[in-house]
Amino acid sequence: MQFSAKQISGNTEHAQPTLAVLVKQTFVFDNKGQCTPADNAEPLVDKIAYYEHNDQLLKDDSDLFVFKKYCDVIIKGKARNFGNEKKFYAGVQIGNTQFDILVQGNRKAYFNSFGKLEFSEPEIILEVPLRYDYAYGGKDTEAEKKMQLPNEEIMAAMPEQNWYADSPFRYPRNPEGKGFIVEPSKAMIEKLELPNLEDPTQQLTPGNIITNDVNRWVEMPLPFATDWVNHVWAPRLLYTGLVEFPYPNPRALKEIKMKWVEPDLYDHKQFNTGFNYRFFNGGHFGLQINPLKIPDDCTLLNIHPTQKRITLKLPKAWPKIWTDGRKGTLKETQTLLHSIHISPDENKVNIIWRGASKALRPYHPLELNEMPFKVEW
Repeated sequence: MQFSAKQISGNTEHAQPTLAVLVKQTFVFDNKGQCTPADNAEPLVDKIAYYEHNDQLLKDDSDLFVFKKYCDVIIKGKARNFGNEKKFYAGVQIGNTQFDILVQGNRKAYFNSFGKLEFSEPEIILEVPLRYDYAYGGKDTEAEKKMQLPNEEIMAAMPEQNWYADSPFRYPRNPEGKGFIVEPSKAMIEKLELPNLEDPTQQLTPGNIITNDVNRWVEMPLPFATDWVNHVWAPRLLYTGLVEFPYPNPRALKEIKMKWVEPDLYDHKQFNTGFNYRFFNGGHFGLQINPLKIPDDCTLLNIHPTQKRITLKLPKAWPKIWTDGRKGTLKETQTLLHSIHISPDENKVNIIWRGASKALRPYHPLELNEMPFKVEW
């Protein structure tokens, strides 16, 4: 059986040194959704990568984390309009987790003859990438023009500096998306793009699109996509403990109501109150699942290139994993799910498992290269 594996060293969330072995297996599936091992396993990803067209959109997160609280489910694909409709739904059901996205064609915002904001009817669109640049978010570039910037001499001396990186006019959950607007300027409305991917239960409307206050971003709709979330976007960034976005009534926010994030995430905290290992989970918070049990199947709706609905029969066999126990011994571990990556256009699934045990101390990569581990099915 072909697989990729690597032993790494680090700390648990309780600051205990640990050894972890990550195991990656690649599967291909047929038109009935039956998964079989591929001839070759893809290598573990050891470096993060961004899309060529946008260096703020995370294309690949690293696989090499010694600990994740949940299993990330990542769908690399497109929503497909099999019914030639102006609106349709794309969905993922994996185990008990259901994640639906409302998909619409391109629309424009405009002021009608009475000065009232309206949206045009969506165009018919055949496919939409399930990335965050098509989801709700973005930046109010007209409002940004009012920001106080350094003088031209300083800016010229530092040409690579992004002076708008900390702009309050960028949506912290997804600054690369579409539709975020703070001030109702005619210039911004005329060039505004509306999202193609939306939360079906909290859609953007002419009545709620303008925040009028940079601090109200937290009340705005959540971005819905199935790709990786950038490390510096909210709420993932909050788990570093280095920043905060305190909100007076966080229990009213959807990500907390849905129990996608911790209930105190938006509470006021002291600076640098501690790193939360949830930071290492980079999937959408609605697609982070229990790492203890692999689901029996995963159903994709309007995502596969040729089938409106396909149910993948996920493999039931888990690897047994042993880490180095030192002095010529091995330690058997509890195997957990680390990530599930599905690429419908390629009829491919990558599953990453993790086994970890206590370690005597942290180990240097050169030491790890000489330390044994074991994987069996």
